[in-house]
Amino acid sequence: MENQNMFDAEIIAKRRWERERRRRRRRFTSVLVLILVLVAVLCGIFACNNDNGIKKDGTVVEVTIEEGSNAKIIAEELKENGLISNERDFLSVLKKSEYANSLRFGVYEIERGLKYDEIIKILSIGGSRKNAVVVTIPEGFSLERIVERLAKSGLSDEKTLYEALKADYDYNFLKKIPENDGIKYRLQGFLFPSTYEFSKDMEATEIINMMLAEFEKQIQKAGISSSDLYRTITLASLVEREAKVESERNTIAGVIENRIAKGMRLQIDASVVYAISDGMYNVDRVLYKDLEVDSPYNTYKYTGLPVGPICSPGIKSIEAAANPEKHNYYYYRVDSNKNDGSHIFTENFEEHKTAAE
Repeated sequence: MENQNMFDAEIIAKRRWERERRRRRRRFTSVLVLILVLVAVLCGIFACNNDNGIKKDGTVVEVTIEEGSNAKIIAEELKENGLISNERDFLSVLKKSEYANSLRFGVYEIERGLKYDEIIKILSIGGSRKNAVVVTIPEGFSLERIVERLAKSGLSDEKTLYEALKADYDYNFLKKIPENDGIKYRLQGFLFPSTYEFSKDMEATEIINMMLAEFEKQIQKAGISSSDLYRTITLASLVEREAKVESERNTIAGVIENRIAKGMRLQIDASVVYAISDGMYNVDRVLYKDLEVDSPYNTYKYTGLPVGPICSPGIKSIEAAANPEKHNYYYYRVDSNKNDGSHIFTENFEEHKTAAE
């Protein structure tokens, strides 16, 4: 009898366990269904957001995305032009897009009613970009050569660009340029070398302002002190024209500072070439007579730094000028044996002469 009771108890326990397992399975199934429903709803919302909500009516809108615009500013611009219905939804789609970090500035023609991802693609790969002109300004280009290149690109003519250089631009670093009649161009050194994408219908002042804005951006990013920025840029322009090997920039900056501290003339050929070539750097050789040219940019004739920058230096040369290497070198000359643009640095004139042998 006891065995029978034990057998009945096991059956009851087994049945209870089966019922509990079925209840758990039903709960799991219910939760899973709920999750799938939520996912479907969210996907539906996303799809709806991607559909924009603006009806296509054949209207094409011209929109300008300014350089430096972030995603939020771009969304605001698109909303103001009636191209998107909801900024938050647009940014949500953008965040998940493969083009999330590829939006570019420029002038676009976009059809009203496109899906968000279609608009994003246009802004990323150019799409219907209009009147765009890409111009590369190399490091070490003088203002004169920059003007020449901009004019040749068809953006403006040289006369108009030179007039634009005289306009007032609202940047604090420009307020610290000294009042000196010997300075050829006030903005020399401050038109930052980079690759720009301009619009053909831009005013000359807008072109200059874009380059000045890039200069300010790069200086702030590098944490360059503005206390004596004009001197730093002047020194950096010499480094830019002299250094052919990047690792030597700080060393050359140190040589220049050492010579200035000792009251020695810098005797940098690039400063002479700037003076005798009207900033075009199209002179192959510097003759002895050139060393006597009466110009405040001639570091063979006058001690100290030239009156101002002789070109637009890149950020590496600017950083080198702001952080010159500490050493005892006062001379350097091209290493003709290596023939790779590097220099031999020496501490005195005797070593300097020997290095040439």
